[in-house]
Amino acid sequence: MVLNKAVRFLMSVVLIITTTQTAFAQESGLLLSDIKPPQQAAEYIFRSSQKESLIAVQLLGAVNKPGIYYVPANTDLLKLITLAGGTTNGGDLSEVLVRKLEPKSWSEIKSKAVSEYQGAFEVDAEKLIKFGGARSLKLQQDDFIYVPPKTPWVSNEAARGITIVSVVLGIALTAILIDKNTDNK
Repeated sequence: MVLNKAVRFLMSVVLIITTTQTAFAQESGLLLSDIKPPQQAAEYIFRSSQKESLIAVQLLGAVNKPGIYYVPANTDLLKLITLAGGTTNGGDLSEVLVRKLEPKSWSEIKSKAVSEYQGAFEVDAEKLIKFGGARSLKLQQDDFIYVPPKTPWVSNEAARGITIVSVVLGIALTAILIDKNTDNK
């Protein structure tokens, strides 16, 4: 009887270790397959006529085509993001950051979608798309625009920890139930 319980306990421990190692291997395999090489920034030129003067702006972050853009002087922020192919699946349009060399041009804009902090602006482009007002957000020479990635609700490390704890608890509870049911018979 004691030997039987010891064997069952030992088998449970081996099962827990094996399952935990499998969970780690699967988790790290998912993470490795999710790693993508960084996109290379490039230069893009957009003009509607040969005589149109262009300005250079930088667009980086979670957009499909990051890089330096040479666009007409009357280009607004949403048009630039559209020219870049929009955001990637992980792009957060609610927190687009714009650093301007001449912040005075946007300081007078009265919009709930735009907030200023020391010469940089945080733009909620989702609100601009929904309610309008993007035409007043004209870009200027050497503006820097960054579209941040969306932050997940739960980090990968926390999700991995939760998965491992739930697997270990499931195995332990199963072992307890098996032990309890075999003692009754």
